[in-house]
Amino acid sequence: MRVVQFVQVVVLLGLVGYGVLVYLQNPVLLRLPLLFAGREAVLPAGVGLALGVLVGALYAALLILPRYVRQRVLRRTDLSRRRDAETRLQATLQAVIDGAAVNDAAPDVLAEPDGTPVQAQA
Repeated sequence: MRVVQFVQVVVLLGLVGYGVLVYLQNPVLLRLPLLFAGREAVLPAGVGLALGVLVGALYAALLILPRYVRQRVLRRTDLSRRRDAETRLQATLQAVIDGAAVNDAAPDVLAEPDGTPVQAQA
């Protein structure tokens, strides 16, 4: 897919270069037919070339825009997932630390398998 976009941009640049050469050799007025009332717009060739370049630049931007938007959305979702994972990890670690503090404060009492307490020997 990238090759097709690259070829399209290269062809567009070639057309712009060709248009500049034609304009430099023949500075004339362009007659562009309008879609309504059978009229036409008369423009200098430089303005017509500038409009063509503008249309081509918009086309190239539309080629790049979906990929850029997709990458931004992926970055945002990855960032939110990472934040959620870090929050859960922090909560888990805090719970482990709190549990260890509670166990350290409790007396060293062990239980036999039948549930009878046995004092730990130091």
